Amino acid sequence: MSRARPTLLPLALAALRPAPRESGPSAATAQPLAAADLAAIRATDSAFVTAANAGNPAGVAGTYLPDAHLMPPNSTTIEGRDAIQKFWGGLLETNNVKLGVTSDEVEGRGDLAYSRGRYTFDVTPKGKGEPGHDEGKFLEILRRQSDGSWRYAVDMYSSDLPAPAAKK
Repeated sequence: MSRARPTLLPLALAALRPAPRESGPSAATAQPLAAADLAAIRATDSAFVTAANAGNPAGVAGTYLPDAHLMPPNSTTIEGRDAIQKFWGGLLETNNVKLGVTSDEVEGRGDLAYSRGRYTFDVTPKGKGEPGHDEGKFLEILRRQSDGSWRYAVDMYSSDLPAPAAKK
C-alpha cells in the first residue's frame, strides 16, 4: 500500500500570490514632481559638487541617506553614509578635485526620483603623482525627506573613457 507524500505545492502556490498592496498612492498614480522638488534635487547635486570641490568629505556624505549605496566603477558597492564618507575622504584628503555635473533628466513620482546625467572629474594630487581626468555618466535614485530636501539612496557612475592598458 502506498502512503500519501506531503507536497510543497500549497506553499509554492502561496508564494505566487501577489503581495498585498500598501495603502496610499502607488508610484504609477502619484503626482509628478513639482518644480520645487526638481529644484531641491538639483540643489542636492549642487551641494555634492560644492563639497567635493572644497575637499569636504562630510559635506559630500551629507547628500546621501544614512543607508545609501554608492556604486563606483571597478569596486564593490559601498553601503552606508559612514562608509561613503570614508570612500570620498580617502580621495579628497590626498587630492584636489574639480568635479562638474550636468543632469540630463530628472524624473520621479511621490517621494522617489532619479537623476541621469554626465560628469567631468579632474584630480590633482596634493603630493607626488600624476593628475588625472575622467568623464562619464551617472544615475542617482533620490528619496524626499520630511523637510522637503532630497538625498541620494543609490548613486552609480561609470567612465566613458577607455580602460587604461594593463601594466606589464
